[in-house]
Amino acid sequence: MTKVRVPGVKIYVSKGITYAYDRASGVRLTPPHVIGTPEWWRALEEIRAKAKPEVKEKPGTWGSLVVSYRASPRFLSDLAPRTRADYQKVLDYLGPLHDVALARWSRGFVAALRDRAQKERGRRFANYVLSVVSVVFAHGMERELADANPVRDVKKLRRPKGQPRANRPWAKEEWDAVVAAASPELRAAIMLGGVLGYRQGEALSVKRDTWNRTAGTLSRVSAKSGKPVKVQAPEAVAEALAALSEHRATTLLVNSRGQPWKEDGFRGSFFRLIRQLEADGKIADGLTFHGLRHTAATQMRQLGFDTRTIADMLGQETEGMAAHYSREADLEPKLRGVVVKLDQENRKRTKAV
Repeated sequence: MTKVRVPGVKIYVSKGITYAYDRASGVRLTPPHVIGTPEWWRALEEIRAKAKPEVKEKPGTWGSLVVSYRASPRFLSDLAPRTRADYQKVLDYLGPLHDVALARWSRGFVAALRDRAQKERGRRFANYVLSVVSVVFAHGMERELADANPVRDVKKLRRPKGQPRANRPWAKEEWDAVVAAASPELRAAIMLGGVLGYRQGEALSVKRDTWNRTAGTLSRVSAKSGKPVKVQAPEAVAEALAALSEHRATTLLVNSRGQPWKEDGFRGSFFRLIRQLEADGKIADGLTFHGLRHTAATQMRQLGFDTRTIADMLGQETEGMAAHYSREADLEPKLRGVVVKLDQENRKRTKAV
């Protein structure tokens, strides 16, 4: 299960049961609600509402718009638990602005907010603030609570030149070194990430029955978009899965004890391997598991697949994200074929003249 972090909530396991303790209200949320589901979020909202006097947000303010958005299916049902928690962190950060009138949310106001967020939390968080504010205002326009989206013409902050890009694609030599040194348990996860573009949370939580050995297919639902993806398993992936020891866990991937991976345990094992290979000089700094998703997209782009196909394979709704993941692809081999065809066509033109 993907670990969900919610500000003000302590999530822990007691006697095999996962609980969530809300510090603000002092109440422990118990099953049957699964943490991160829409039902769980509603239960949390109800507990917090009872613990403190209800604040009636003034109509036409940022606070009223946020209340409407958080009560909508787009927030409660459409978002993956991890994404919903990330959105909530931004909404909490913007909490002090709850009484600011929507009329004051101009392009300049949002740009200043972006710059303040960069100073306080960094570039990536500042850009995420823009994304969340844009989503909230889009909801407001749809419900006729806002007249315009002030984020539309505000640019995101670019990565400074020379600064290494987070989650960069793995080089072929790095891929070969890590795959050769990885245990069967780690190698299976790496194959899902680097060949098919699984996120870490998706790889660790995917159920055993999603791997159809007879048909040779793998199925999953994208953790962020909720888009289902079913593909024929590439040979390298099938071989890595077949190399796993038999187990009775509900998840497809397991640790060396045949138990489902816990996110912290997997991260620890993965980065121990990475740090050792860095020390041995076999790989460069900066390899991450999420970089495997970029690796998969980059390889597909270099093989000539269009961004729509890459988006479908990654479980992305938009081609823009596919282009983001594959933007470092080396297209020279593909473009070489274009040049050959251009030369052939130009020769025909010359002969015709």
